[in-house]
Amino acid sequence: MPMAVKYALYRLMAAVIVAGFLAFPGLVRAQAAPTEKPEKGIASPQTLPRGFEQGIAQLQEQLKAWESRVPVAAADLAQTQKELDNLQVAVASLKATMVLQRLPLLQVEELLDLYADYETGLKGKLKDLGLEIDELKKGQQEQIESQNALRVQLSIIQARDPAAVTPELQQAFLTYLNLAGDRDLLLTRVLDQLEQRRRLLEQEQELLTGLTPQLKQLEADWKGQLLKRPAAAVPFREQVVQAWKSLAVIPQRGWDWLNGLGASGRLSAFIWSHLAPIFGLLGFILLLGWSTRRFNDLVTRRFRTWRERAADIHLLPLYVLGRALVANLFWLGLILWLGLFFWTFNLMSSAPAQLILAALVTLWALRLSIQWVQGFFAGQTAGGVLVLDRDVARFYRRFLKLFLVYLGLGFLGLKSAGLLDFPESSRLFVEHYFLIGILVWGFWLLRRPYLVRLLPQLSAPTWLHQPVVGLFLRSLLLFLLAVIILADLLGFQNLSLYLAEAAVWTLLAVVILWFLWLMGETLILHLLHPEAGRATYFFPERAELIQRVFVFSRWTLGIVLGVAVVLWSLNSWGITPHQVAWAFQWMTWGPTLGPVRLTTLNVLGVILAIYLGFFLSRLVRGLMLVRIFPRTALDSGVQYTITTTMHYVILILAGLIALNILGFPLTNLALVAGALGVGIGFGLQNIVNNFLSGLILLFERPIKVGDMLVIDGQWGLVKEIRVRSTIFETFDRYVLIIPNSELVSNKVLNWTHYGAGINRLTLKVGVSYGSDVRQVTQLITEICQANPRVVPVPPPQVYFEAYGDSSLNFNIWVHLRTPSDRIPATHELNSAIFEAFNANGIEIPFPQRDLHVKEWPEALEKKTEG
Repeated sequence: MPMAVKYALYRLMAAVIVAGFLAFPGLVRAQAAPTEKPEKGIASPQTLPRGFEQGIAQLQEQLKAWESRVPVAAADLAQTQKELDNLQVAVASLKATMVLQRLPLLQVEELLDLYADYETGLKGKLKDLGLEIDELKKGQQEQIESQNALRVQLSIIQARDPAAVTPELQQAFLTYLNLAGDRDLLLTRVLDQLEQRRRLLEQEQELLTGLTPQLKQLEADWKGQLLKRPAAAVPFREQVVQAWKSLAVIPQRGWDWLNGLGASGRLSAFIWSHLAPIFGLLGFILLLGWSTRRFNDLVTRRFRTWRERAADIHLLPLYVLGRALVANLFWLGLILWLGLFFWTFNLMSSAPAQLILAALVTLWALRLSIQWVQGFFAGQTAGGVLVLDRDVARFYRRFLKLFLVYLGLGFLGLKSAGLLDFPESSRLFVEHYFLIGILVWGFWLLRRPYLVRLLPQLSAPTWLHQPVVGLFLRSLLLFLLAVIILADLLGFQNLSLYLAEAAVWTLLAVVILWFLWLMGETLILHLLHPEAGRATYFFPERAELIQRVFVFSRWTLGIVLGVAVVLWSLNSWGITPHQVAWAFQWMTWGPTLGPVRLTTLNVLGVILAIYLGFFLSRLVRGLMLVRIFPRTALDSGVQYTITTTMHYVILILAGLIALNILGFPLTNLALVAGALGVGIGFGLQNIVNNFLSGLILLFERPIKVGDMLVIDGQWGLVKEIRVRSTIFETFDRYVLIIPNSELVSNKVLNWTHYGAGINRLTLKVGVSYGSDVRQVTQLITEICQANPRVVPVPPPQVYFEAYGDSSLNFNIWVHLRTPSDRIPATHELNSAIFEAFNANGIEIPFPQRDLHVKEWPEALEKKTEG
């Protein structure tokens, strides 16, 4: 329960107590002395003890609540103090960075969005905290007034009748005051903690208030200087010379640092003071080298064996990546070991340690990517991933390796420049032309003679395989290069740098997300391919479901990565996700019908929720039918009941989610149920009756899917039990759609209610009066026992039933294995009996009638005589 509600309840209790003290005395006096008129507003000694007991009990409950509230307030205060400390460190670091170097425009915009959201959250916290403090102070004042009123009442009673104030009453009053004092102390403590927290939040707000204008001014300066030429432009030659001098001093500075470290004795002192941890780490690196070597040999042999036997070419990209990762596992372990070493000795923040780690990470990534490129573009004859001609494979293999070396050296150089405090002008010059070099490399790798043969082999959407895509990419890249170089030549260096950064980040986004597409496509093809996937191998009977999941997975992967590329690219050009969301605000416009908002976004959300509900229902039912039910002994009817129930539950949940997206309060479902009740009364009773009957059929299971029924003289099987009706297919292959209510209320002949087991077939046959009854019984018994459809136990039974008009009638009872044997067994037994009777001279009579003519017409008699 929120604290404000608790405080309101406590104030209400105190008011009830005081009102009791003021109201009950008049009633007591009226009973004790009817002739005396009670004085209004004065309590009596008879009611005060009971009031004090109630007040003490309530104060004890309040004390428990306040005792649990104090540590919560202290934890909130400590968390706020921690957030303030972190914010102070972040703001101080950011201001120092802004003094030392100029932040890029994209970083400034991200910081503005971040701190704007943070400030909005602070305002909400301050507002809620202020309301809580005001409510507590108001409750504290009301409690003080209530205690003062009790003191006044007790003093009035004591002045009028000192004997009425007994020691027990005084002790109860003192206990009440002590508890109230303890409660007030806890309340004051909580108020102090809340006040301190409010002051801390205000300090955070002041920090952000002082930082935000600086960031906005920096953003404005950046945007204003994009089209501003410097007053005194430095010649290009001087910039190159200055940057080269700055880069040339890096080895000398490193050598001087090492000489100074050794000459000063700090290195030897450090080693001797940390000798045990150093030996432990050296032992760990030796163990790491031995284990990674053994693991590399083992996995490499497994990879080669799998590669020779594998027929699934979809796993080739993952195979190449796995080989490269295993081959460079030791270097990855070395990097982690160095990181652990620097962290153990508190050297992680030093510039040399960061440079060493950056160099090792760069070399490891360079080695890994070069090996992956070697395997990916090995060519058709060498077992590469892509089926490429020799010259195309050699071109991309060679120049991609050189491009990766260029990227590694450039990244390491820029990282070193940032750690060694290079002059900002030199660092920006190197960064600018490094970015332009990346674009030039990209343009070179998109050469048309090679690109048109590469695109059809790439694992990408089919529309990317068109030659016009390559032409568009080369033209766009050439246009950007021309604009960037022209802006730099005209002196708009800020604009040129901004365009180069945005273009490179866009290119990087496309390459990284294409790589993710390749890996995701590889996994999807391996697992869900309709013909060669693992799912098809394990579940061949669910080919249709696997096909739908395969198509859905590819579409989902493409849409997610496509949206990510667009958002990343727009963010690179200064269009943040907040601005993109603002551009789609029209999707939140729409009419409002009470609590329901019919906006485009809500409608799309409802469609997506319902679609996902149907998809999830199909997926769950498929998994249960394929993976769960085959491991159980449940019959098909129980399986159908479970899957249908799961289907309805998932669809109901999807419907509730859709209603919640529209803004429809789920608490109003009672009103909807009432409206449905009215609708049922006026005309929907048949639909609801069928629906409820369908539920009865599913759970009570008088009939189930697969049962053999006889309905209106028609034999058939139950194929499906739906919400409103049941699908019944006759043996003549036509379908009866029967409302569920008829199956529940009418008589139904079910041959397989307890399973397709033994059932009795009754046949009738008649023989002439001259036949031997014993011989007939023996022949029929032998024929029944010889039929394979007749079970031996219970044995066939033949009974001489009655004397007919023209025959001796026999009843034949045989038991068959399944109800489906009834029609063929009837044909076989009747045919065999007929043949046996003919062979043994037993006549099967037919009805005969004797005609006696009493009077013969005269006309007919004359005609006959004539």
